[in-house]
Parts: sequence; structure tokens; C-alpha cells
Amino acid sequence: MKKFSILVVIVLIISSCEKENTNQPPPSPHPEMWYTDLKNVSLKFGQQKSLDINGDNSIDLLFSTVLVGDPLFRRDKRRYYANAAFDVFSLVNEEEETPVLNNGDSVTIRKRPGFNWYNASSIILAEKIIEETEPAHWEGNWKNANHKYFAVQVRKNDLLYSGWVEASFKTGTEELILHRAAIAVEPGKDIKAGK
Repeated sequence: MKKFSILVVIVLIISSCEKENTNQPPPSPHPEMWYTDLKNVSLKFGQQKSLDINGDNSIDLLFSTVLVGDPLFRRDKRRYYANAAFDVFSLVNEEEETPVLNNGDSVTIRKRPGFNWYNASSIILAEKIIEETEPAHWEGNWKNANHKYFAVQVRKNDLLYSGWVEASFKTGTEELILHRAAIAVEPGKDIKAGK
């Protein structure tokens, strides 16, 4: 019995010496989101699709295609664009591209390394380069995207709401597929893509 009592005292001393980390804030819950099912709509060359992400009956994004002729280099480019309205911001780099986000990546109010938030932007998602002497090939950040996320911010009453659009791109069938979109219900909140 004496050995058991000593063992209990040692266990109590050891357990009382473990420090509880009180400097860590509790994890904050993900903000409430407004979701839109885009029903895997397919956008092929020559087509366009507009989106109202926040449900206010105005177009926030227009996904479109454009044929660009380049007679100097004797080639054509079939471009797939994401065009933002005046009060919609996209992450854009110097090449007019936007990052491809994975499920769970942060969409923050702050800028991302190499990208800045710009309103009324026209971003090249992917483009097919068709040359006279070479086989056609694809370029652009989104050319191999499979259920990836396009970050957006919508400004309403001078407040910014973070959101995303889930999309895929199929070079074989030359189509952009729009799966769903979401936007935070509260302004100024960082969110996670796909959540």
C-alpha cells in the first residue's frame, strides 16, 4: 500500500508540472458562407457565362472566350477569360493571371505574394496557341485545373466580402467547367477555398 501511495504522489506531481499553453487563442470558426451551385456548367470556345456570386441580381463575373490573331508571329490564340465587374476584385499578377487555389487555401483580404487585388480585371485563365508550323499547345495557370478555386472579393457599401469560384479546365475537350461559388456573409473575413 505504501508503494501504491508513493506511485500516486509521483503521478500527481508529474501531471501538475505539465504546463497548459494559455497563449494560444481558440481556433475561430469559419465564417458563414452563401453558396451557389453552378451545376457543372460547361463553357466551350465561343460561349460565355455570367455569375451573380452574392445574390444581389447583378453580374459579378463573366467567363468568356476570345480569339486573338497574331499576324506578326503567324498564330492564333483561343483565350478563356474571367472578367470582373467594377466592384469585384481578383488576384492578378503582371502576366494578367490569377493563382490556382487548392481546397483549404486561404482567401484573405490581404494581397498574396506575387499577386495584388484589382477590380474590374480581365484575367487569362488558359489559352490554346495555334501556330502555322508547330502543333497547338496550351498555356496559362488554369490549363490543368481540376476542382480548383478562383479567389474573389466583392465590394458592397464600401465593405469587402471574400469568396471563391470552383472550376476545372479540360484541354482535351477545350472547356472550362464551373462547379460552384461561395462568398462570406460577413465583410472583412478571411475564408478557406472550398469551405
